Amino acid sequence: MIDRDCADNWLHSNSPRVWNSTRGRRSYVVSPVRSFGMTHLFAVVRMFRVARMQFQLVSVLAVLFFVVAGDRPASAQPTVKPKLKPGKVAKPEPAPAVKMENPDPAWLPPWFKAPPEPLEIMALEQPIVGKEELAKLKKDRDKLSKTLRDCDLSPAGRAIISGGIKYKLAQMTLRESRNDLPKFHKQLVQDLTVDTGIGNPAATPANKVATAQFAVGEVLKQIPELLKNNFYVRLHAVAILSELDFPPSHVLLLQVIQAKDIKDDPIEGQPVAIRIFAVNGLIRILKFTPIAVKDRNVIAHAVIEELKNSKSFPWYQQRLVEVLRHTTISVDPGDNNRPFVIESLLAVIQDPERTWEVRSFACRAIGRVPVPVSVNPDDIAASIAVFALDLANSAAAKPDNPQWKWCFWNVYLAFKPEGTKDKTGKDLDQDADMKNPGGLLSRFKSPMTAYNRIVPIVRDILHDKAPDPQDVKNLSDFVGLRKPKKDAAPPEPPAQ
Repeated sequence: MIDRDCADNWLHSNSPRVWNSTRGRRSYVVSPVRSFGMTHLFAVVRMFRVARMQFQLVSVLAVLFFVVAGDRPASAQPTVKPKLKPGKVAKPEPAPAVKMENPDPAWLPPWFKAPPEPLEIMALEQPIVGKEELAKLKKDRDKLSKTLRDCDLSPAGRAIISGGIKYKLAQMTLRESRNDLPKFHKQLVQDLTVDTGIGNPAATPANKVATAQFAVGEVLKQIPELLKNNFYVRLHAVAILSELDFPPSHVLLLQVIQAKDIKDDPIEGQPVAIRIFAVNGLIRILKFTPIAVKDRNVIAHAVIEELKNSKSFPWYQQRLVEVLRHTTISVDPGDNNRPFVIESLLAVIQDPERTWEVRSFACRAIGRVPVPVSVNPDDIAASIAVFALDLANSAAAKPDNPQWKWCFWNVYLAFKPEGTKDKTGKDLDQDADMKNPGGLLSRFKSPMTAYNRIVPIVRDILHDKAPDPQDVKNLSDFVGLRKPKKDAAPPEPPAQ
């Protein structure tokens, strides 16, 4: 049987028609002679088609080969590599630095910005010890683990701990160890942590703590050299300071965030990426270590000073705001108990030069910091309402902007916790003191009026809707009532 779709017209006209009930359409019965001729005819046609396709493919490959071979410079021709002597391994040559060139502006979209030049510290090679000293330190590296487990703080044990830490830090500054930096930094933190690297079953808790304090103190003495090294070395040095969970580490982390920008000071300065890492380390120390109140006060003042720069990187500003959330400081004892943390967050919320994300994140933080008695929570709610009104007007003008959801969600969290709970039903989102759920309404009832005016707009934004004009008007009326009245005009001077 030959299907109708494959038969020619002459076959259609010279073959008796039959009905093929199994296939549901007409087929044609062909005599053996005609079937044999058709088979050869189809085979010849198929052979010519395959030959033509192969010829076309070979032609295209030949053209490509001659084009590539013709355009290849002489310097790029393959060269014979010299044979290596037995026992020697060829060292890979460093890739040449790629210089970024500004393309023709006529071919670029208006929003395009040329990528910045790579920082010089990305390729910096600055080992902190020489090869001979490193070889000497390597001999005693195996003694470090035993000394830490035995909590040996004798003069010989202290020397071993100091030398072992120096070797581990020096190893991080070697160029050939660049890819192993995550492993080195993780191993060092593990070695200097109680019960994972310090102490054994026979050691007392006091000996473990004393050994850990001495070892981490040695890290704080030696690690500043790494903070002026290669970019990746600096990054992992800051990570080590953060993960050791040692309160005195905040001193070096503050020095990192207070340093000048790397572009202004190539030696002592720090790039914004390293400063963000340092800020995250401060958050970890504030959350998980018993850091003293006076040190929390120092951290809060330093962070507020950094926040005064409204032109800094927005994500860096958000991390600084998060630090203020966890300081648990309400007033400054040295400044007549001034509520400086609340004042700083309110200044961020009211600053129109900052991004919407940063200002909304400050709203979220202010709902979790301690509120002293001298501060009226209604004033905080009113400032949040003013910001929410500006945010709603901008969202109504450009409702398709995806940032509105995140911003309005942060405004909502200024009043309410985010809703996550642990197995016992306790809110995971707590205030800075870990006594109440996050949000102003968990501690005060008076901000409920502002919340009731804001939450309908939040609901519309989260459901991909533009703010309802009536809801915006209701919020505007509330803001108008809460705005402070202007002082009366001074009386006119008496006539002369």
